[in-house]
Amino acid sequence: MANVLVTGGSGFIGTHLCSLLHEIGYTVFSLDLKETSPKPWNVITADIRSFQMPSDINVVIHLAAQISVPNSIEKPEETFSINVDGTAHVLEEAEKAGVSRIIFASSAAVYGDADSVPISESAPLLPQSPYAESKIQGEIMLNNSKIMTCSMRFFNVYGNGQAIVGGYAAVIPAFKKAINSNKAPRIFGDGSQIRDFVHVSDLVRIIEISINSEVLPSEVNIASGEETSLLELLSALKTHNPAILNPVFEKERVGDIHTSVADISMMKQYFNPGSMVKLSQGLQF
Repeated sequence: MANVLVTGGSGFIGTHLCSLLHEIGYTVFSLDLKETSPKPWNVITADIRSFQMPSDINVVIHLAAQISVPNSIEKPEETFSINVDGTAHVLEEAEKAGVSRIIFASSAAVYGDADSVPISESAPLLPQSPYAESKIQGEIMLNNSKIMTCSMRFFNVYGNGQAIVGGYAAVIPAFKKAINSNKAPRIFGDGSQIRDFVHVSDLVRIIEISINSEVLPSEVNIASGEETSLLELLSALKTHNPAILNPVFEKERVGDIHTSVADISMMKQYFNPGSMVKLSQGLQF
């Protein structure tokens, strides 16, 4: 089986992915800037902008990034350094090491507020933040590489182990933190915003399938294809947490997208994930 390097391997998605690949039997190398507790796979502590690729890597899953839209607006230079310069270095090292394929974590943010939904991979790219622009630049670099590559445009990934504080906190763990703290959930906007939530277990399973796929699309949406408003999300959470307080509505944040729902026909065509976790099930973590 392939030797796989996962950049950002100690993060939320990276930890789930390394665990799955190791369990299946891959030789896994996790690379991350932050140190982590001992793992049953190989752990490399390094910066993606300066590391040296191990010589025996076959496949790279490039997850490492500055992923916060608000942080990217506050610190655009840092975001481009990590996300663009970092990706360029990963590609350079992969080409020198003879890596056979790279799977890149792109984002639904590249579409911005699309004119029509569900959003297909051919939709215009309308970035609304430095983060989104950095992901577009990453996709362009991959398309210019001699290596077989695939940019996976992740929609709203959720699941156990996701950050609940700081600029990296996504909406589901932020709501759950409010519930557990007996505080009112905060909604930026009126709650009508639409999201496409995909469970992390489905996401990493699709990435594993891509490692052995004979053909890869240059870009592909990774999502559930189901739309959920933030108010509907709160209602679903209330099923398991009936004492939840009414939300507090705050001003919309710069860079936030109102409607984001994926056309997942290409994902099904290339990776055939089969049955996927429903939001009602996934929220029970």
